[in-house]
Amino acid sequence: MATDRWLGLFFAGFAVLLYAVIVPWQADAVGYGFLRPRTMPRIAAVVIGLCGLILIFRPPGDARPGRFRWGRAAVFAGVLVAGLWAMSHLGFLLVAPPLALAVMLLAQERRPLWLALGAAGVPALIWFAVAVLLDRPLP
Repeated sequence: MATDRWLGLFFAGFAVLLYAVIVPWQADAVGYGFLRPRTMPRIAAVVIGLCGLILIFRPPGDARPGRFRWGRAAVFAGVLVAGLWAMSHLGFLLVAPPLALAVMLLAQERRPLWLALGAAGVPALIWFAVAVLLDRPLP
């Protein structure tokens, strides 16, 4: 349980650093768009901080990690690198759905509804948040 609390403390501190230093430093102020560019990253920082606080005050207890498989982790990293390379050449809209599906299958998700939501819904939500709400281009 001590490890969970230390990890929660790390993420809570990292969230404060994100919110107060990194996001203001890296997000430019613009005069157009529905949301300011700092809004979504700051929301993410708050969520990370809240999850860290939950780990500090309510650790999961006797949860034990499973056996780590290096081969599977290497395949996962390779798929992510290939997906990022393809995204820079083909664009977000063409690459994100099959990349999301591949990541979900590697994570051993097999439920058709979740696969469909993850492969179609999550990239669509990302596109909507970035391209429509923030009025920023995607690759």
